[in-house]
Amino acid sequence: MKKLLFILLLIFNFSLFAQVEMKYNANAENLPHWVQLMYAENPDEGAVIAAYRNYYKNNKLVKNKHTQYYKRWVRNLSRTTQPIKNRPKSKSSNQWECVGPWDFDKDAASRSYAPGAAHLYTVEQSISNPNILYAGSATAGAWKTTDKGANWELITRDLDLGGVYAIEIDFTNPEIIYISGSGGIYKSTDGGLSWATIGDTSFTNISHSVKDIKLKPSNNLDLFVASSQGLFRSLDGGTNFTQIMAGNFLEIEFHPNSTDTLYFIQQAGDSTLFYRSDDGGATLTNFTNGWPNPGSGDAQKRTEIAVSPAAPNKIVALATGSANGGSGLYGIYISNDKGENWTFQCCGPQPAGPPDSVNINMMGWQPDGSDDGGQYYYDLALAVNPTNADIIHVGGVNHWISFDNGVTFTCPSKWSTPHKKGYVHADIHDINYFGNDLWFACDGGVFYSDNAGDSIYKKQYGIAGTDFWGFGAGFKDGDIMLGGTYHNGTLLKDGSTYINDWICTDGGDGIRGFVNFGNPRIAYSDYGGKILSGDRTVAISTFSLSKKPNASYIIGESSQMEFDPRCYNWNYIGNDTTLWLSKNNGASYSAVHHFDEKVTAVEVAWSNPDVIYVATWLSWWGDKKIWRTDDAGKTWTDITPNTTIQNGSMWRPFDITVSSSDENTLWIARCTQSGNYSFIDSYKVFKSTDGGQNWTNLSTPTLDGHKPTNIEHQRGSNGGVYLGTRTTVFYKKDSMPDWIIYDNNLPLRTSSTQLIPYYREGLLINGTNRSAYEIDLFENTPPSAQIAADKRTINCLDDTIRFVDHSAVRLSSALWDWSFPGGTPSTSTLEDPVVVYNGPGTYDVTLKVTDAFGSSTQTITDFISYTDSVSLITNTINYVQDFESSIYPPEGWTRPDWSFGWNSIELDTGINCVPTTAVYINHYWINQRGEEVYLLTNKIKLGGGATAQNWLTYDYAYCGFSGYADGLRIEISTDCGASWDSIYGASGTALQTTGYVNSPWYPTCGSWATDSLDLTAQGYNGDTIMVRFVAINDYGNRFFMDNVNINGQNILAVEDLETTFHTSIYPNPTKGLFSIRTDVAELEIEIYTALGRLVLKENIIGGLKQIDLSKQTKGIYFVKLKSGNKIDQRKLVIQ
Repeated sequence: MKKLLFILLLIFNFSLFAQVEMKYNANAENLPHWVQLMYAENPDEGAVIAAYRNYYKNNKLVKNKHTQYYKRWVRNLSRTTQPIKNRPKSKSSNQWECVGPWDFDKDAASRSYAPGAAHLYTVEQSISNPNILYAGSATAGAWKTTDKGANWELITRDLDLGGVYAIEIDFTNPEIIYISGSGGIYKSTDGGLSWATIGDTSFTNISHSVKDIKLKPSNNLDLFVASSQGLFRSLDGGTNFTQIMAGNFLEIEFHPNSTDTLYFIQQAGDSTLFYRSDDGGATLTNFTNGWPNPGSGDAQKRTEIAVSPAAPNKIVALATGSANGGSGLYGIYISNDKGENWTFQCCGPQPAGPPDSVNINMMGWQPDGSDDGGQYYYDLALAVNPTNADIIHVGGVNHWISFDNGVTFTCPSKWSTPHKKGYVHADIHDINYFGNDLWFACDGGVFYSDNAGDSIYKKQYGIAGTDFWGFGAGFKDGDIMLGGTYHNGTLLKDGSTYINDWICTDGGDGIRGFVNFGNPRIAYSDYGGKILSGDRTVAISTFSLSKKPNASYIIGESSQMEFDPRCYNWNYIGNDTTLWLSKNNGASYSAVHHFDEKVTAVEVAWSNPDVIYVATWLSWWGDKKIWRTDDAGKTWTDITPNTTIQNGSMWRPFDITVSSSDENTLWIARCTQSGNYSFIDSYKVFKSTDGGQNWTNLSTPTLDGHKPTNIEHQRGSNGGVYLGTRTTVFYKKDSMPDWIIYDNNLPLRTSSTQLIPYYREGLLINGTNRSAYEIDLFENTPPSAQIAADKRTINCLDDTIRFVDHSAVRLSSALWDWSFPGGTPSTSTLEDPVVVYNGPGTYDVTLKVTDAFGSSTQTITDFISYTDSVSLITNTINYVQDFESSIYPPEGWTRPDWSFGWNSIELDTGINCVPTTAVYINHYWINQRGEEVYLLTNKIKLGGGATAQNWLTYDYAYCGFSGYADGLRIEISTDCGASWDSIYGASGTALQTTGYVNSPWYPTCGSWATDSLDLTAQGYNGDTIMVRFVAINDYGNRFFMDNVNINGQNILAVEDLETTFHTSIYPNPTKGLFSIRTDVAELEIEIYTALGRLVLKENIIGGLKQIDLSKQTKGIYFVKLKSGNKIDQRKLVIQ
């Protein structure tokens, strides 16, 4: 019954969304099943999402109108709210303050290819005062500027609304305005300082999706409204309304010279209808001659119209839909007689149809109109120049202009070319002329032109309308913030580095955003790792992440990058159904545990990091679970509250937070994927003090109607937790009997994406659907000490630890007292000291932190481990590293941190034409030409004696990229890295194992080679060595390496047999032509294949001989050397 009730509520929410964006034509039988499910009258969200994901497991995702509709539909599920009855008042005097984004640095290095920062639906300019404009946003209410767009301020902070689709300004007084929102219309008579809902009960009792509001130009009390419920008129400024006609009305326009002549657009079924009134709206006439008339199976559900004083009887219509085998632009239609007759003007010979060079589709993504489809029921705008009616502007994904009355159009700047002077962010919803001023509202903000679109500028400073999908902020520097956003890229703040603080980087509709707690210059997004430059003119460096946490547009289905509190290079993520751990800042991950369900929330206990809590997601309707491990992931226990405790609805996802002082104390919030779910009021937040064995319900009536999104513990507090919801923030601690709303100055209906305490300044940061906010922590609490470092295992090569304070402590009064027994220094009062350890062993660390609110001490036993393992090479033991272990770098190996590096990779084809795990350098995506990165083995003790023969062999594959020459160098150290000697080097064609490939490349069967280096011939005999593989970047292509072996076999298998002559073979490896040099007068040589077949027998007289085996097959050969009764043997490699 509860699921049925929920489905009914979702049906209601879906219908509201459909009023904003109409369904595309889904009649075609070849459409995927998920599309048909989504467009069904009563779609089942779980079924649609499952079908969508199953389809794209087997099919490449290509962006189209249906996938874009799906994305917005899913997002709407997570944003739906209902008015909260009896909303409590905040008892705190603390005030939330917006910290942006409210703009973006359009010309900074590392900007996105499509920068933007706010999602706007409409912008209107006052006729009586052109410096005053109002703008309506998708999630952040309405905004006002009094300086013609230079600065904007929010005017609906206290209104319970998000989207504002339509605005009208009284032409006699710019302080009188009407806006749509929350199913009705609001009116202000003081420029937005106060508001009132307008309309009589017959109007307000209906839930409207208002598309247009227009005042009669000769009577500022005569108001027309185009609504999903009909066409309405008020003669008293909105106090009372009369319905002129029922139906779904989209637009209203007045004749430029006659206030009694109005034009209306109605959507009816698969068509749009044009109406005209010549008596001020009393009667309407439908004109059809030449108007779009889609046939059976076709659709034309949206039309924009525009007029111009320069040609008062002319109307331009922009119609969209599908017909004749194509979709997107249905046609540009022109009427020169006030709509009685219409002419198809553009484009091509017919409505819609497949796009070509003549029949361009202005609704698609391409600037030449060559692609079909688009988002033509979502982004659509039209304007005609008021002084030259031949100039027509069309908005879809891109902005188009015609200078010949709509016969031809050009796109001055594609949505992804921000360097052009005509750039407008993608998805244009409104284009309006007001005199010579031309305004655009789009998914990236407000844009403006004063020269008919020749040059366009952004004009949105102050509009805090960024809708964060995900959000992160720095622990060491809370002024570092970033997150993936809806419709825009990753919005990133690096203090005050960028103009107006923020840059839009990466691509659109990202989700992830995290900041490294120990090094705030390192951040992470959907595009990988970032090293912030701190200079707007210098690009942000990037590095690859081998895996990324699960990310979803659905609340409760994403995972996060959860750092082990002891080490800032260690992080856990949920990727698919597996919990993974990286100990090298994301360069590689090892599996901790495979669940049968998607891993979502991950929380590592502060007081005992071996205790980890994980939430899992089976499916939309599937039961969600919470798991606990006490042994760092070896074993797991299901601790999900049972159905009685939760009162059913087990399919609700969880967010988790854990006490900083007790690993057994945790809180969970039941989040909501979508819709209303009042039937689980009183069952939203739970607490356990015994690790999940028992649960206490912390829900109270104060939370009724609120939909939790995330929960966060305040370290050092007495059980204090913040609860973020779709509308506000709450706080509760153990001594409080009830939750306290914490929302002063936070706009109503602000959906919290992620709450993040910034302890160093005593702030709480809130990434939301209307930018980011911060406020003082609800209460001042004692510090909570936490020791952390860059690593916990060291050796002779890397004997230095960078400790970092990960404590919850107030920086302005903080004192640190560190103790490092066995380290140098042994004590420190620095915040982040650097300590050197001199020999093998384990070492304890103690930290005491003190601030104005108290002190806290932590000791971690055996926190640092100094190891000095040596691999011994003997006659029977070789050193083998095949990289198949899930641990990377391999035990004892070292991969020094850098902006790029050697990573582990699973390949379909290895040296033997079977799948393998190898290491590689992704030169293709790295443009740091000349930079070197290292991969080092552990210590290796080579075999010694005159009969020992030590060979280093490895498999490799490299194709190169024409014009670029990546390199490899191999070096040996006998003093634990104090110095290095090169034993091999190659680059470009000398390194290639196959021909050039000018695209990202993976090795195929036959593209691998094996290389062998004679270490003994290089003088390494009995030494303890380390091998360093050096990759040299030249922006070429991927280099792969596998199966590193050191063969220590004694060739003669007789330990005490020694030669008394010296011989060298060079070059080795060889292409077939090589020389043998010896210090004896006469030397007999025999060369055998690896199978023992003799291929050459000769004598060397005079100490030097050149030999040609170029006709022999590639492979390993053995050279037997004899002088008198003394014998030696060497390995020869022919490539």
